[in-house]
Amino acid sequence: MDFSDTRPPAIVLAALALTACGGGSDNSIAEDEPETVSNFSEQLMPAATETVYLNLETGTMVAESGDWHIAANRLNFKVNSGASGNGTVAGALTSAQGDFYDANGNPDANVFTNATANSEQEHLLGIFEAPATWQEDAFASAFGSSDSWSRYNSATGVITAAEDVGYLVRSAEGNSFARMRVVDFSFPTREGQGITDFTLEFDVQAAGESRFGSVPVTFEPPQDYLGGDACFDFDSAAVVDCATSEVWDVQVGFSGRDWYLKSNSGVSGSGSGGASGPLTWSELAASDSDPGVPQLYSRDSTGGVFTDNTWHAYNLLGQHKIWPNFRTFLIKADAGDPDSTVWALQIVGYYDQNGTSGQPTVRWLPVELQQAQE
Repeated sequence: MDFSDTRPPAIVLAALALTACGGGSDNSIAEDEPETVSNFSEQLMPAATETVYLNLETGTMVAESGDWHIAANRLNFKVNSGASGNGTVAGALTSAQGDFYDANGNPDANVFTNATANSEQEHLLGIFEAPATWQEDAFASAFGSSDSWSRYNSATGVITAAEDVGYLVRSAEGNSFARMRVVDFSFPTREGQGITDFTLEFDVQAAGESRFGSVPVTFEPPQDYLGGDACFDFDSAAVVDCATSEVWDVQVGFSGRDWYLKSNSGVSGSGSGGASGPLTWSELAASDSDPGVPQLYSRDSTGGVFTDNTWHAYNLLGQHKIWPNFRTFLIKADAGDPDSTVWALQIVGYYDQNGTSGQPTVRWLPVELQQAQE
């Protein structure tokens, strides 16, 4: 497939990164680099084609119905709690690796590509303070976190649309696509009336067509809208009932003071939908069709500390691979038990020794937390 002319750089890079299956990561331990001997455990999780589950206490892979603490499916990690499982496992970020990113939050390719499992081991072996809060898992949208496409004004309490953000969206049927952006959004959180207004625009590539349509279709609140969930079928350009329709493609809604976009996929619906995650609209608008890479579309899922604090970057220096940032997470076996076991954990790679992707390696060890100094 020729990626050179028909798609903007952001889409090309995302697609290539998600389809990369080889090459390995250059963050592995070099043969001539001395290893630091420690008592941490390490496990490769074969998560290329299914969700796999790990018990940190025993260091063994277990069934979903077993006693697990973390789970992985390719790039996605979750803990056994909340929306992800029936356990009470919780997590917290303890080492953010801020030096891996510039002032704008973009990956620093030089730092990423020169970091190794050995050079970043000190962050796993440090002394850790107890976090202010522990995080259990909740809903994770294929569109990304709500703050990627909207902005909260702390002075007014009103949430509005972010600028220059767009998405590629796959329909519930899985055979049509759209280029979508949030044009307008208004959620006055302090007034108790829910979402008051929104406008989403879709350039639709109908089933069997090879290009996005030239006339956008618009998703706006229906006449009887009460500020909660609303669903849209972009193929028919119609608002549909979220509870009874099987062909809705995008849902707008809120829960408490959280607001979301959902796709008809994964934990949100029985359809074959999905979304690309946020892309800049300025580049997305230059693409005239769906890129034809199914792996580009994520499904709605669950997540928490791992989804809020990504553990990797991709396509650094033009190399379409996954690079870990070696962030250190704290994983607590039982969020409600002050004496529960806590582990420090890093995700240190995404490839096996043959360069096959979807094989993340984690390493961890039990730690005693220090109380924060007041």
